[in-house]
Amino acid sequence: FFSYGTKILYQNIEAFQSKFFPPLQNAMLPPNSFQGKVVFITGGGTGLGKGMTTLLSRLGAHCVIASRKIDVLKATADQISSQTGNKVHAIQCDVRDPEMVQNTVSELIKVVGHPDIVINNAAGNFISPTERLSPNAWKTIIDIVLNGTAFVTLEIGKQLIKAQK
Repeated sequence: FFSYGTKILYQNIEAFQSKFFPPLQNAMLPPNSFQGKVVFITGGGTGLGKGMTTLLSRLGAHCVIASRKIDVLKATADQISSQTGNKVHAIQCDVRDPEMVQNTVSELIKVVGHPDIVINNAAGNFISPTERLSPNAWKTIIDIVLNGTAFVTLEIGKQLIKAQK
C-alpha cells in the first residue's frame, strides 16, 4: 500500500482506508441545528460556498449569499431554496469594494437581521503555477481574499457592536 506513495489515495475512490472509515453522506449534525440562525456567505454562488449554503439551509439557517455575479447567485439561491424549503437570499457584492460591502451588510441586516455566522469564502483563483502569476493577478487575489475578508468582517463587526450583539 505505502510503496505506491499517496497517489493511490487520489486515484481510487475505493482507497484502502475507506474500507475502515467509509465517507459520510449526510451531515453529522442533527436536523434544525441552525434553526433561527442567520448566515452570511461570500462566494456563496458556486463551489464550496454553494455546498456550505446548502447544508446550513438544510439545517435550518436563514442564508444570505453574496458574490459579484448576480445571475449565478439568484440561480443558486433558487435551487437551494427549492431543495431545502428555506428561502436563500442573494445580494450582489464585490468584497474588494468597501462601500459595496457596507451597502451589502446594510441590506443583509434589513432582509434577515444581524448575522450569527459569517463565512468569508470569496476567493480569487487563477489556474496557474505561482511563478507565472502576474503582479496584477497577485493583487487581485490579495484584494479578494485578504482585503475582502477584512472589509466584510470589520463592517459586520461594527454593525454587531452598534446593535450590542
